[in-house]
Formats: sequence, structure tokens, C-alpha cells
Amino acid sequence: MAKKNTFLLNTYFKLGWLSRRYFNGKSFCMPYSAEDRLKAGERFYEDYLFWSSGQKLVADYDMLKVDGSTPYIGLSMEAERFRRALRLISKSTLPVVYKIVLEEKAIALPKGVSAREKLYFNDEVKGLLCRGLDELCHFYGKIL
Repeated sequence: MAKKNTFLLNTYFKLGWLSRRYFNGKSFCMPYSAEDRLKAGERFYEDYLFWSSGQKLVADYDMLKVDGSTPYIGLSMEAERFRRALRLISKSTLPVVYKIVLEEKAIALPKGVSAREKLYFNDEVKGLLCRGLDELCHFYGKIL
């Protein structure tokens, strides 16, 4: 049976991860809807594909590198939009957004953590993901 490829962010959307509220220093808020967050993440990924000339990120860096391509730097409007969006994401949320949206990998816990630590960890990842997507929503707001 073939495995159906789905965008990891879409899976998290269906699980309700993108409906999280967080404290922004002044109030407990959710400035953008879960749908807006999903659209911004999808647009960021599409822009990434233009920037990287359609190649996904390398999953295993231990594999031998076969260089059959020419050096290419995306010069399209989408590629430039990706570069601007990437610079806009805060340093605290970038690792989570990068891992989930661009690499499409779940952030796994190390072995042997307690149930309480697992809950705190998952809550932290969800909060950072939503904050990062909100930054992208603000950036892509006029486009979406």
C-alpha cells in the first residue's frame, strides 16, 4: 500500500495545533486564524521551492553527495519573497518553523522523558510554531 504524501503542516492543522493562543507580553492572543497560519506556511514553502529551484531539503547529510546540477540561485519574485520572509522570522521561532514547514519533519523528543516534560515540550513547540506562522501571516497578509 502506497503511503500518501501530505504536507506536515496540514496534518498539524487537522490536529488543531494551529489554533493555539499564546501570551505576547501584553495579552493572551491569537492574531490570525488557523486557516491563515496554514496558508502562510504553504506560501512560505512554495516560495522556498522557487528559491531552491524545486529541490527539497536533504534529509540525510551522511549520504554521498552527487552533484549533477548547476549552481542556481533563484532570482524570481517568489525566491526574493522567500528571502525577505526568512529574514523576518524571529530567531526564537525559526528553528521550529524551518523544521516543520521546510523540512517537513516532526520535532521528536529524546528517549526517557517524563509525561510532564512531554506535555511541556509539545506545548512549547506548538506555541513557537504558531508565533512563527503569525509572523509569516503578517508578512504575507497582503498576498493571502
